[in-house]
Amino acid sequence: MTGLIAKDFLVMRKSIRTYILFLIFYSIMAALGIFPVSIVTTLVQLIIMMMPLSTFSYDELARWDRYAFSLPLGRRAVVGARYLFALLLSLFAALFGLVSCLVLAVFFHDPNLVENCLTVTVSLALGLLYCDILLPLTYKLGPERARPYFYLVIFLPIILLFGAFKLGLLNNLVFLLKLPDAVVIPFLLLLPLLPLAGMGVSFLIACRILEGKEF
Repeated sequence: MTGLIAKDFLVMRKSIRTYILFLIFYSIMAALGIFPVSIVTTLVQLIIMMMPLSTFSYDELARWDRYAFSLPLGRRAVVGARYLFALLLSLFAALFGLVSCLVLAVFFHDPNLVENCLTVTVSLALGLLYCDILLPLTYKLGPERARPYFYLVIFLPIILLFGAFKLGLLNNLVFLLKLPDAVVIPFLLLLPLLPLAGMGVSFLIACRILEGKEF
């Protein structure tokens, strides 16, 4: 399985270099105060989460699945490697976000260290949730047919929240802003555990989908 994960990193090595340049660019923007670091950490997580979907396209182009499923590893190992690849990318994006928050706090005297770090945990939860939803969809539909769902999963909640805000439907949730930090902070710190647990269910669904496919 380690070899399968290494294969994904090797396939995406050129894209990783490009994404690193994006990360550096957004970090500079945050340091200059052009973008809030909370937006930067969210963008980083979303950009990084595009990479697992891209690996499906490369695999399809090279007809990798036919070769991989002829190996004695089994289909579960192939799916597990892809999920671990996505998990490692999510954790890397979160680590990058935390380091950025610390650098801004230490060297640029950003007073919002706690809030920024909590944004990182929320972004990590969103990244894992996207994996939970999109990886089984990609195994089911293929990379090209599943790509529109990636944008749907990202932008539909934003559109719904914005619409609910404009219609005043969120006014009844104002009490959430008054909750004490002793409740809010632990909840946000533990929030990524929910989609992380969901990743196990998503993995089983993806395995079931793949078991019914012929290559």
